[in-house]
Amino acid sequence: MTDTQGPRPGQGTRSTGSNTYDEGTAGLEERDRILAALRANGFTPYTNSNNGYYWFTSCPAGHTGVRISSGKAVELACLGNGIGGADKCAPEDVVRALGLDDLIPTAKSFLEALRAALVDSAGLDDIPDPDPLIGNDILFRDSLAWMVGKPGSMKSFTALDMAGCVATGEVWQGYRVSQGPVLFLVAEGVRGTKKRVRAWEKAMGRPMDGVSFLPIAVQSKSGAQWDAFVQIAAELRPALIVLDTQARITVGVEENSNTEMGEFVAQADRLRVASGACVLIVHHIGRHGDTGRGATTVDGAVSTIIKISKDEDRVKLECQKSKDGVEWDDIELRAVPMAESVVLAVQDPTNRAAGTGVSAAALKMARIWADHHGTNWVPAGSLIEVVAPKTTFYRNLRELEHSKVVEVDTTGRYPRYRLAHVGVDGAL
Repeated sequence: MTDTQGPRPGQGTRSTGSNTYDEGTAGLEERDRILAALRANGFTPYTNSNNGYYWFTSCPAGHTGVRISSGKAVELACLGNGIGGADKCAPEDVVRALGLDDLIPTAKSFLEALRAALVDSAGLDDIPDPDPLIGNDILFRDSLAWMVGKPGSMKSFTALDMAGCVATGEVWQGYRVSQGPVLFLVAEGVRGTKKRVRAWEKAMGRPMDGVSFLPIAVQSKSGAQWDAFVQIAAELRPALIVLDTQARITVGVEENSNTEMGEFVAQADRLRVASGACVLIVHHIGRHGDTGRGATTVDGAVSTIIKISKDEDRVKLECQKSKDGVEWDDIELRAVPMAESVVLAVQDPTNRAAGTGVSAAALKMARIWADHHGTNWVPAGSLIEVVAPKTTFYRNLRELEHSKVVEVDTTGRYPRYRLAHVGVDGAL
């Protein structure tokens, strides 16, 4: 609570009574940010109105003061030489003098920004091309993406699989990634996420380093919560931010309202601007629908829409929109049991082995290998006896390596192996 007793400009100091007002009242976040900025800039705002509608601070030009009113939008007005005085500072001069340019853009500052943004045909070449994050066209840095699917379609599994590969630099299901840190907002299913991470780590034979998990349902409608989240994103500068799920971070938002969902898109875009990341929003579609639930605002605002569907252990990714690239072909994956959870793998990474001339025994081992581990990296110890006895395993392994059906990674303490898979962008 903030002590709000104080003098109204031109009226002296109140001698009796007290009045306090909570600056955290919902709906007045913009005003509260302005008050905090004033204090940071050396000013002392105060109010003596019962509802905190009017606040005041000193005028840098020496006038009676500046009135801050908080209706639908916050407005600042110089009071001149007393309430109703004619000699007043212009609104843009007040904003600039109080150091509030970033919080209250004026018509003059907008004009300057628009002039600076004008470019000619040659200047268009200075605008960066889309920067791929996964594959050539699947996800891009500095973009908004929507991953939608029915409940149980493995949306969160897929988002986590992508996050782990981006963070560690591992190839994602046959597609190259641009490695970078990941910020993963786990707004639901925290305990399940732990099991999924451990299963991914076992399948890949390495820890999921580089992913920062935030197991809090940060609300996009709360100015204080979202401001802090944006600050975290600005500090971490991740390549990928996952919001899982949209419904859990938009409590109180009418998802069928284009206006309210437009505000959510603006909040998600603040994360993108602050970090330069791909912001991947995980969302449900209706049980009988084909697109994400709610208003169409999100569909139009995002650069990429990925629809996920599941049929038994088959998981399909469909590109419904790719504004920055081509609409890629469907990606067919399998849900493979692993530890206390499952991991994703390409449906049959051994198809190319059949045409390489490898022996039937080696091909059989490769298919058993695919059933258990897909195209994930695994140490030999996790393969021996599961796919073949030790002697048979190494004999078939040499054959599969020679035919480039299997890859080996010798950078660590112990070698790791995986079945090679050629993605549509020729990753391997």
